Amino acid sequence: MTGPLDSLRPYFPTPFVAIVALLLVLIVLTPNLLSTAAPSAGSLATEAELVVDRVVGGNTTHFYVRGLGEVRYASIVVSMSTHLAWPAPTAVANVSFGAPTTTHNVLVVLVSTMANPVAVNVTATYVDSAGAQVTFVGVFAFDVAGGVLYETPYFPSGTASTSTPLDDLPLSFLLETVPAGGSP
Repeated sequence: MTGPLDSLRPYFPTPFVAIVALLLVLIVLTPNLLSTAAPSAGSLATEAELVVDRVVGGNTTHFYVRGLGEVRYASIVVSMSTHLAWPAPTAVANVSFGAPTTTHNVLVVLVSTMANPVAVNVTATYVDSAGAQVTFVGVFAFDVAGGVLYETPYFPSGTASTSTPLDDLPLSFLLETVPAGGSP
């Protein structure tokens, strides 16, 4: 049995027609599937990260604190230890941090330093529209020597010390989630 469209079958094979139909459905539905509301506290979009960058041959290390999604943090607090010996002390309690810099209602914070080695202590707090709060923390020590960035994480714990060639920067570190009322 033949139909009126059988003559078009060589030009429009069934698998390609199905793919085009699926793509059209996705194009129509995608705007409706993406939420425009602020994400809830603790969701992946609110997860905070520390990005470390340094140009090869440069003498300044840049630290960016930002979210994985485009979210506004209620506060981001950054303090640094610029008088650090290397290798870094094995316990964060042996690191002396300077006065913290606190910013409110921000998407990202940039802190730069010419100190080397340096330790960074970061806290980012997100509050959703329902008032739920989540805090992200991280404490890391860094040293640049011979074109390599050496990293020692204090928190999140259980992360191994690593080294990264400056050519491979920027480098991202996820901060540890601490529920409201909890401590790292």
